[in-house]
Amino acid sequence: MQIVFKDYHIRCDRAKIYLKTKRVYMSGRVLMTQTKSTIGGDQIWFDYESNTGVISKGFVQSGNVIFEGELINKTGENDYYVVKADYTTCTNCPASWSFQGSQIRAELGGYAYIKNSFLKFGGVPVFWIPYLIVPLKSDRQTGLLTPEFESSQAGGLTVSQPLFWVISRNEDLTYTFKNYELRGAKNLINYRYMLNADSYGELSTGWLRDKVFQNEDRVNRFRNDEHKGDGFNRWFIKYDHYTQLPNDYIHRMQINNASDLQYPKDFSRETRNHNEPSFENRMSLTKNFENIHANIDTAYHLNMLKSDPLSGNDESVHRVPELRVSQMTEPLFKNSSLLYSWDLNYLNLARAGKSYDDMTYDSVNKLRFPTNSCNSADYDRDPACALVSDGEYNPYTDLIRTGQRLDFKPTLSYPINLNDTVDILPKVSYRETQYQFQLTDDYSRLYRRYLKTEVSARTQLTQIYSTSNDLKGTKLRHEVIPQVTYTKTPWVDRKEHPFWGFDKDNQTEIPFTSQDGISDGDLASPFGLQFDYLDRSLDREIVTFSVLQRLTEKSWEGNAPVYKQLASLSLSQSYDVYQSNLNSSTKQPWSNIAAYLNVNLDSFSTSSLVNYYPYQKVSNVSSSARFTNKFGNFFELGLNKTYEITPGKDVDSSKRTEDYIFRAGLITKYFNLIGQFVYDGNWLNNSKNKRIKSWAYVSQFKPPGECWLITLAQYQVTSGTQELKLSFEFTFDGNSKPPLTNEALDQIIN
Repeated sequence: MQIVFKDYHIRCDRAKIYLKTKRVYMSGRVLMTQTKSTIGGDQIWFDYESNTGVISKGFVQSGNVIFEGELINKTGENDYYVVKADYTTCTNCPASWSFQGSQIRAELGGYAYIKNSFLKFGGVPVFWIPYLIVPLKSDRQTGLLTPEFESSQAGGLTVSQPLFWVISRNEDLTYTFKNYELRGAKNLINYRYMLNADSYGELSTGWLRDKVFQNEDRVNRFRNDEHKGDGFNRWFIKYDHYTQLPNDYIHRMQINNASDLQYPKDFSRETRNHNEPSFENRMSLTKNFENIHANIDTAYHLNMLKSDPLSGNDESVHRVPELRVSQMTEPLFKNSSLLYSWDLNYLNLARAGKSYDDMTYDSVNKLRFPTNSCNSADYDRDPACALVSDGEYNPYTDLIRTGQRLDFKPTLSYPINLNDTVDILPKVSYRETQYQFQLTDDYSRLYRRYLKTEVSARTQLTQIYSTSNDLKGTKLRHEVIPQVTYTKTPWVDRKEHPFWGFDKDNQTEIPFTSQDGISDGDLASPFGLQFDYLDRSLDREIVTFSVLQRLTEKSWEGNAPVYKQLASLSLSQSYDVYQSNLNSSTKQPWSNIAAYLNVNLDSFSTSSLVNYYPYQKVSNVSSSARFTNKFGNFFELGLNKTYEITPGKDVDSSKRTEDYIFRAGLITKYFNLIGQFVYDGNWLNNSKNKRIKSWAYVSQFKPPGECWLITLAQYQVTSGTQELKLSFEFTFDGNSKPPLTNEALDQIIN
């Protein structure tokens, strides 16, 4: 028989209804279905007014959450009390896992409280728990998370037990107690908050008394005999904050610090800056007016390029602060085509040590390095070596590191359009830059001012291709946009100063190609090393040629058009006319040829940036290509190849970076796998002669039932040790966990 009452649909073999007491007795294959749950059993006594009842040898199911028991007492709309019960969220039979308890008190959409429970896998009891609370809802809730197991060469077997704490609607915290077999016990805290939809922050910190690190040579060789082997606390702190304030102010803060410079190598997943040159700590405040953008930014750096993990930080240079104000382009007069804009920049570079570095020049190897007692460019690796200072600034050898700079650059432009075919944009800019250094009176002040003119012309050629005559048929649009730009600096007034470098014939200027990178090679070049690109005069007379091609697809979804850029290709090169007229053996007027290709198809995508240097006859390449099928499986190839380019010098190919990246992902019903390894194409010249620079994989086993995941990750970051991590994820609320993504691998290797 069938009974329909309110939102219940009831089926059973027999039923007896008591109208006066508003109760019903049902027996024989009873099944009560409503919107949120299903109740079944051999017999059910049900009070349909209070929505309570008793189920004999039955079950309750809500989504994938299932309770079974000898006797189930329904005490409310979503409340149940179960005797001799099983609880699971697995859809297979027998369930992949379940909890069997003497008593279960459950609230659907809340929690289940289980007494005297056994965790069973495939129906086999494996672990006894005296009391257990599990969530039956997907909302954030306080409680213990599943433990994690790790193994590493340095730390040994490691067990982690996280505790998740819901502080409020917009705050939560995860505390993790982590015990290393070899290193010792560690405490980790991860705190997250949201002030509103556009303002949020995250703080992570951890500390331990590392019993392994204190005995390693990488720290003890820099300590005296009295303190070798002494223990000390190792810690890290990482904080990121973003908030939008009233009146269009934006505040950002980033803190990244650790007890020692080797911490990111040992615990790369915590600080997230392994292989970076410094710990960067920044704070900025941005204000957007109607036509003006203003920003004040400070940055404090901890130098990670030192061999001594406990070394001081007196040599690091910090921005405290940098102020930028920019006026957007707008008409100079009302309804005028003459436009203006301006940029103002103030920079203060400071550090704890002296304002310059004492430098030594090695004429044989053409190297310039800090003066030290060992007279070696690799002095930092030898504990017996120390920096040496003569106490006087030598303008011909020493390097200026700190100072103040004020730069102002107004610009006028006048856009011209010829018959809707050619766009011409002439510009004229004036730049005034003032410097203040903490040096002797002869070298304490510096100025530079110049006038720069520029004119650019571009046009656009377009062709439409259609796959059918249908108005809603797929169409392809091919665009070709050539452009030529001529830049000339007709007037320059610049005070002679060691900040600009020295050259015998006083004719060599910095080539335009120098904008592509600043490296150690600049230290020994005639151009010297300034603060940043703004200090360099790169465009005395430049002609730049470029062409951009785009292929765009237009398709339809119902009555709405959908646009997708399938491919784009850009090529550019510049010719330095000023360099070509100099009487210098180092002149290189042609710049690198820059090419950028981006393709985005359904099953194939690629992004490639190539810079070819015609004089060095080498190319810097950053490229990746991915092949994907309809199931989400993919295979990706990548290449990062970089040479150190110094204008006027040959390339030392032994110092190149040449990484071949192989990444693949496999997605199946019961198993996911994503992995990557990096092959060092220059392994013969690296310090450890290892062909594989780094590798990682994350495997995910999804047993039948869609109720839990077993994740195994193993990885080795560059110059790091192997680590293995095992974790379990139970879906207590019945909502299936998402499959693996690229981010799961990136969180390990980056």
